[in-house]
Amino acid sequence: MKVLNVLAVFVFALFFSGPLFSADKGYLEDGETEVELTRISYAVPIYPRKALRLEIQGTVRVEFDVDKDGSVLDPFVVEGNPPGVFDRSAIKAVRKILYEPPTHNGTPVKVNNVQIDLTFKLS
Repeated sequence: MKVLNVLAVFVFALFFSGPLFSADKGYLEDGETEVELTRISYAVPIYPRKALRLEIQGTVRVEFDVDKDGSVLDPFVVEGNPPGVFDRSAIKAVRKILYEPPTHNGTPVKVNNVQIDLTFKLS
């Protein structure tokens, strides 16, 4: 079981919403101006034990805001498939993401409505 758990985490890391330095997008308060964000760090989510034991795979879409310092604010699940199975793990991991501090026209800004997809997949 430990080998399967380690393998699942490794495989999950490969599918965690793209590469480590990926670009995500959100919007300024006007809701129209799109801002590209650069993710500089994140924590690999823990695969839930029950999902691992039952060999359940799935995806979670999480939405959040990014503060002027690059930290994640108020993440919540937009959609989970299967519902509720991976939500807690996804939220815990997303809270640990750090972005380069976002700017627009050289001014630090808060970015709203950033969405990322997390894929939980076993090999």
